[in-house]
Amino acid sequence: MYLKPKIFHFVIIFTFLASAIIAQQKEIEIAKLFKGSKGCFVISKFDNSEHYYFNKEQCLQRYSPCSTFKVPNSLIALQTGVAIDTNFVIKWDSIRNPHEAWMDKQAPFKFWCQDQTMQSALKYSVVWYYQEIARRVGESQMQSAINDLNYGNKDISSALDRFWLCGSMRISAVEQTQFLRKLYNEKLTGFSKENIKKVKAIMLYEKGENYTLYGKTGGGKCWPDQVIGWYVGFVETPRGPYVFAMNMLADEFKEFNNNRRIEVVKQILKILGYI
Repeated sequence: MYLKPKIFHFVIIFTFLASAIIAQQKEIEIAKLFKGSKGCFVISKFDNSEHYYFNKEQCLQRYSPCSTFKVPNSLIALQTGVAIDTNFVIKWDSIRNPHEAWMDKQAPFKFWCQDQTMQSALKYSVVWYYQEIARRVGESQMQSAINDLNYGNKDISSALDRFWLCGSMRISAVEQTQFLRKLYNEKLTGFSKENIKKVKAIMLYEKGENYTLYGKTGGGKCWPDQVIGWYVGFVETPRGPYVFAMNMLADEFKEFNNNRRIEVVKQILKILGYI
């Protein structure tokens, strides 16, 4: 009669140790995906009931959002009436945004020198389109909208059309997921559900066998000897919808070629059993 409690305790200890070993193995696998880059990843359930962090310290550090800001910028454009819908066209200005030969050799830049809709500009991460959006929104409306969104440090002081491009705006990966959770749940203060749905729709990246992935990349040379790469969004899975954010610090932009940021996130989701 005294063996049963001992066996029970042994089973508990064994289960705990096995779980710890599996968790450690997953951490090692995820670390390998970053290939020497300093990276972080956070994912949480849409109702904020479940969380996972890789390199939590970095996930709490604020960085420039770079082109991930195109998501709130799209919302702001729609809500202020600057854009009537996601098919809103801005014509390419070859004087303000001149064509350069190197653009023709690399995606997404080879798609930039032409007229753009919001949908195409988000897909190809067209910087000039969203800079023009910001100018048309204006400083007062932009600041008010960002305050409503409670987006990062809410600082647009460096320049109206560049504050998110290694400028004064800063946001952490954790804060990105907080914004995305409200976006997914269509509960952003000051923004209509109709406009939120429009932005969510253009964030769609791909549909797999057991998941639907929405997201936006970002990247910038925010330091003389280092660049940052982002991928943020949400994923719908059989386990439910989740919001996520990943960033990595690297020496050169070429480390982000061939959709590497997106592929890293997809591999992490597989390692963790989400997809």
